[in-house]
Amino acid sequence: MASLTVLLRHSGKWNDEGNYIDFSIEGILIKEYASFNDLVCSISNQLGIDLSTNTIKIQYNVEGNRTPMEIHNDMGYRVYVKLKKENREFGMYPLCITTMEKELISGDGLNQGDIVQIDEAVQMYDSDTYYTLAIELANSGEAIGVFELHKDLIISKTNQKEVMAGQVYKDKATLKEVMNNYAIAQRFQFRVDRSNAVSYALICISEDCDWRFKASSINKSELFKVREFNDNHTCPLKDKVYEQRQASSSLISGIIRTKLTNHKRKYTPRDIIDDVKSDLGVDVSYMLAWRAKEKAMNFLRGEPADSYKKLPGYLYTMDKTYPGSYIRMEKSSKNEFMYVYISLYAFIRVFDHCRPIVVVDGSHLKSYYTGTFVSASTLDGACHILPLAYGVIDSENDAAWTWFFEQFKIAYGVRENMCIVSDRNESIIKSVSRVYPDLPHCACIWHLWNNVYKKFKKSHAKLSEIYFSMAKAYRQTEFDSLMEKVEKVDIRVKEYLELAGYEKWARLYAPVNRGWTMTSNIAESINASLVSARKLPISDFLEEVRKMFGRWNCSNRKEATQTYKTLGKKYQEMLELNETMCTRMTVVPSTEYLHTVNDGGRNYTVCLLERKCVCGRFQIDELPCPHAWAVLKSKFLMPEEYCSSYYKPSTIVMTYDVPVYPLPDKNDWNIPEHVAEEVVLPPKWKRPPGRPNKKRDKNLSELLLPKNQHSCSICGQGGHNKRTCRNAPRNK
Repeated sequence: MASLTVLLRHSGKWNDEGNYIDFSIEGILIKEYASFNDLVCSISNQLGIDLSTNTIKIQYNVEGNRTPMEIHNDMGYRVYVKLKKENREFGMYPLCITTMEKELISGDGLNQGDIVQIDEAVQMYDSDTYYTLAIELANSGEAIGVFELHKDLIISKTNQKEVMAGQVYKDKATLKEVMNNYAIAQRFQFRVDRSNAVSYALICISEDCDWRFKASSINKSELFKVREFNDNHTCPLKDKVYEQRQASSSLISGIIRTKLTNHKRKYTPRDIIDDVKSDLGVDVSYMLAWRAKEKAMNFLRGEPADSYKKLPGYLYTMDKTYPGSYIRMEKSSKNEFMYVYISLYAFIRVFDHCRPIVVVDGSHLKSYYTGTFVSASTLDGACHILPLAYGVIDSENDAAWTWFFEQFKIAYGVRENMCIVSDRNESIIKSVSRVYPDLPHCACIWHLWNNVYKKFKKSHAKLSEIYFSMAKAYRQTEFDSLMEKVEKVDIRVKEYLELAGYEKWARLYAPVNRGWTMTSNIAESINASLVSARKLPISDFLEEVRKMFGRWNCSNRKEATQTYKTLGKKYQEMLELNETMCTRMTVVPSTEYLHTVNDGGRNYTVCLLERKCVCGRFQIDELPCPHAWAVLKSKFLMPEEYCSSYYKPSTIVMTYDVPVYPLPDKNDWNIPEHVAEEVVLPPKWKRPPGRPNKKRDKNLSELLLPKNQHSCSICGQGGHNKRTCRNAPRNK
């Protein structure tokens, strides 16, 4: 946080011309975003002034004005800091300090032993020993007093069990909550007889009851003192069995607040009803419990609209904490939030150490305002999820996805053999073709199978195993054989897969090596990890995403540095499995690099120079297949030399070379004025009323599918069933 050097003039006096003379000098450092109380403490500590017996007046001269300017509150302090920042010379705008002793007088309305002290300026202090509050004496336009009560005499907590005359409460809000709790504990109800800024009077809900309670402020201060309390009830028993009106949503929200601090905890209105019944012995309605939960969450997280105001400062702090990051935010012409994109430097720097297969996906936010969380990720050499970019867009439309991919392209550029993997969302397909016209765009095989399953329901159990085997096939003969089986089961499925394009879903036809990234599961895993966080306001949600990715970065780096095997965990297991499968194979060399391997009566050709095998696994998996293992063992060669560099521990360590450092505390953020004043309004679309939808929105291709159309289990065609099927074989 920025500091300013300030010259202090003290032990002097003011002359008739408005000049401070006969003074001594000192110097202090003040913080730009401190308060008036902080300034008072700094000056008193530097000059050795005892604030319990003295008070200080802080003044300074302004050019063109003979009357000195006085600093007596936070606004005056901010004005002074503004002037000082414009002229940082040490001798400019010195603070002139006048020390005065406090005089003791008797105070109206205080218990014996209470102390009232007069000061010339309204000030507030809070020391370790005393609770000090500035007040204005009643019916006086000039005299200003400061009360000092020992903190033990002032009730500041709402869990106070006993109520009696003479008690002093910190403020009216504390007193009201104490009385609500007291009424619930004593099983009676009251109504407010009089309530304003200086008084608070209660009577029993029964008209014939003598129960009375009266409290009022001490000389119009925030302190409230119980003046009269008759705790004797003369009301009939029937008046105590009605619904407890003191169990308000505000009271319940204060009770349940601590149970909602962890956003991952599932705490429903039904749970609140049970807890209130158990703790207070009161029955409350579902709606009251729901309102109490909403009030508690708003208290903990703030209003949803205010979260968007925090975005400029939050993004600025991230940019300063992680130099080299790429962070952008887009607003509408009316300053309404549209998109935000974040790629931290720890992600950007290590992308070259991973296979360039980028998986993208989106999931809906569940907060007060609508939006969609989007992410781009890949796999590291140990098959752990490596996030690359994340952000929030208004919805999964063409403009939003295009903007996201444009930012991603600026941050990461285009790598050789790069590929995008996603579901069959039309907006993603269009956006990738616009931003990356020459880049392959592959489909998630699971989402494609869901489309097949919904469109062609016949024999889906048989087709499922065949389809996934085809998608992961290594050899052409294997692929063709499986496709013939699909054609026999349902030729329409074959035609649908051909129309989708083999290069989109089959590993054998992919224009780049997809490795084991055949689905968008890694993006779905990110979405699943943020299910509870997606209910948070946007600034809190983005911070939860950052902290989660930081934890992953730390744990993956720890695992990489403590790995003493030749490859990452998953690929080491695959390598060891391939080694066990090669024990009964025979090797016949043809050249130094070319060998024939006999595996169960079938011959496979292995070329060590090109790292290829007829089975296809050596070149696609980029680690020795069982046939290559047999050749390496016959030549006493180490298999690590024939594995991809992506899988090696040295590369994995470099992937997590840059840690995701924690952000500083919010109180220590040094945000420039132009950033703090930036206006970001919430989007105009709010969450619709009612319970949120638990199912995802279907895309256009799914919506066009015929609804409730039954198909025949024999021929697979619609419009009839197996009993009326004309295509069924007839019994001769």
